[in-house]
Amino acid sequence: MQSSRRSFAVILAVLVLAGLSAGCITYVPEPQPAPSPDMTEPVPPAPESTTPAETPVPLPAPAWGMLRSEFSWTYQGTNHTYCIDIPKTAYQYFRTQDHTRNSNYVRYALSDHDREYVREIAGAFTAMGEDAGYDRRETIENFIAFVQSLPYTSDPETTGKEEYPRYPLETLVDKGGDCEDVAILIASVLHEMGHGTVLLKLPQHMAVGIAGDGMFDGTYYLHNGTRYYYQETTAKGWDIGDLPEEFAGAAVEVLALDQRPVMDLEFTAEPDTSTWDTAVYRMVATGENLGPGTSHGLRLEVTVRTGGEVYDSVTIPLDDCREHETVQANGKISLPRREPVEITAVLTGKNLYRDVIAETGVFHAP
Repeated sequence: MQSSRRSFAVILAVLVLAGLSAGCITYVPEPQPAPSPDMTEPVPPAPESTTPAETPVPLPAPAWGMLRSEFSWTYQGTNHTYCIDIPKTAYQYFRTQDHTRNSNYVRYALSDHDREYVREIAGAFTAMGEDAGYDRRETIENFIAFVQSLPYTSDPETTGKEEYPRYPLETLVDKGGDCEDVAILIASVLHEMGHGTVLLKLPQHMAVGIAGDGMFDGTYYLHNGTRYYYQETTAKGWDIGDLPEEFAGAAVEVLALDQRPVMDLEFTAEPDTSTWDTAVYRMVATGENLGPGTSHGLRLEVTVRTGGEVYDSVTIPLDDCREHETVQANGKISLPRREPVEITAVLTGKNLYRDVIAETGVFHAP
């Protein structure tokens, strides 16, 4: 970026990829109709058989300021029902977040801002499994059957956006989503259940990988010495380890569920004072944490180069930055006047998804 002769400023902006109630749970036998395809994704196997129906107990009305979602699904021939009351403020918080700047899908599965809610959901399904006499595998499968029962919806139809990954609470309130939305929901809750999980990114598709050496059979992907078994999420009837034929041999990117925040950096440098040979520029850098988790050990390293050689450099330590918050650094740096220079700003951290780099390109300090 060339300097403005009117304002004598160098400006950089870089965007990089850088109270809940979960108690309304009942399970009663109830016949289910044959499933119909919700989408153009893989077609599920034949429907499960069911047992005779009983009348469920009516639920109390939701409290003021809460959004209620009610669900029913079948697992092992038994109909389960589950309802969840989510605060409107929590749902609206996630709806107002920018869903376009961060392609790291783990951001949506491990957000700090919904951990308490996701933990309660995980606890509710764990308790449901205990009441039903399920073992660990069956508890996982029951939760997957619940998510598979959600309708498939496309982003353009429901949000007007070509791509809109949902946070888990959004998917539950919206009562559906596309492949990445339900994969994120499964990964998030199983993670809170303490079960190893990854996201599996395939061409134009996303699924979940579930750790299970000795527990599951079928297709798996080896990551850091652990087998993660493929789980289709967007249609009923797919078991853990079942790989749809259309994805046989497809390239798969394994996304580990680690809190490695993506940062966005905005950096500006404007003239402050000068002598005959040197121009001093005042710098302002603002880092925004797009998530997931808190950024630790942040440092801003600013370097001035002329003719390929370092003319001046400054390192500024920054405070830790919580998810969806900002941190700012201020400082000054010297530039040679009337010579071609380039300023590079690099934001690093101990746990970042990747470093953030901003460059001015070559310009002349006036």
